[in-house]
Amino acid sequence: MSETRFDYLSEELQDELRAIAKKICRPGAGILAADETPLAMEDRFKKLNIENSAENRRKYRQLLFSCPKEKLSPLSAVILQHETLYQTTDDSVPIIDVVKELGIVPGITLDKGWVPINNKGEVFTQGLDNLDERCKEYKKIGAEFAKWRMVVSIGEEIPSMEAIKEGARAMAMYAKVAQRNGLVPIIEPDIGRGGDHSVDRCFQVTEVVLAEVYKALADYHIYLEGTLLKPNMVTSGAKCAQQATPERVGQLTMMALARHVPAAVPGIFFLSGGLSESESTDYLRGVNQDTAYSPRPWQTSFCFGRALQDSCRAAWLGQDANIEPAKEAFLKRVEANGLAACGK
Repeated sequence: MSETRFDYLSEELQDELRAIAKKICRPGAGILAADETPLAMEDRFKKLNIENSAENRRKYRQLLFSCPKEKLSPLSAVILQHETLYQTTDDSVPIIDVVKELGIVPGITLDKGWVPINNKGEVFTQGLDNLDERCKEYKKIGAEFAKWRMVVSIGEEIPSMEAIKEGARAMAMYAKVAQRNGLVPIIEPDIGRGGDHSVDRCFQVTEVVLAEVYKALADYHIYLEGTLLKPNMVTSGAKCAQQATPERVGQLTMMALARHVPAAVPGIFFLSGGLSESESTDYLRGVNQDTAYSPRPWQTSFCFGRALQDSCRAAWLGQDANIEPAKEAFLKRVEANGLAACGK
């Protein structure tokens, strides 16, 4: 339970966190999620017959950040993987320095994946072990924000309140440690699209999850002005016979956020969650065209991984000769989502 006597972060630290969040919440800009683990990249590359080597992963990330700075203006931040923080370009320049030169705020993923907590398919996020030490290391290297993903699945008997409450508690503990080390924590309650559930069922679960997450953040006295939210958009399950329209997705997503996300949170950056590139953009546009809850207290934009990169990887195929077409494909998705973040 929340206590009535507790310590706030110092004013200096509050100012630092608020300034970082403000840089990321640039109108018409979103976040690139380039934090795929080597194991996740194995899946991405295998489909395209690209060898999943450390060198190919380095060359691919280098490709993304060799795009012209002016063309990358719809990106205000990027979530990097541990491996990438220590990699350099062909010219021996640390990739994180290249990111900063582009005017993009670098961040890092702090969770360590998931373990089952019951036999119903629910999981618990790992990574609280030596979290303080890792936050100090990443801050020293140059990271300014962090990400922690809480995975929620929808089924006949799930999600359970036990899993939701434990996930929310872990999220709050991570946020506490990140903030005291000068990292803005991204709060990511990811409600998956797997299954045949309706958009209304997704809406119900989203409401419950957001309520529990923000209750936990309040209990741990998290400085909300120095946080960001990365939620799912409220969509139909991938196997649902009736898929919600972008307009309906926008309406229900905004309703859930307006009911449960405090106005102190500066920005909301949606995950794509297995949606296709076009679906992600269409749904994001639908959210930003909804006017039922205007003016909004927070920015609503994107934090996409595959929805920004799938066509880029498909154009590249691990070949140096394809670098320019791959960059063009990437920039096309960046531009489209920058416009969608403005409702266009």
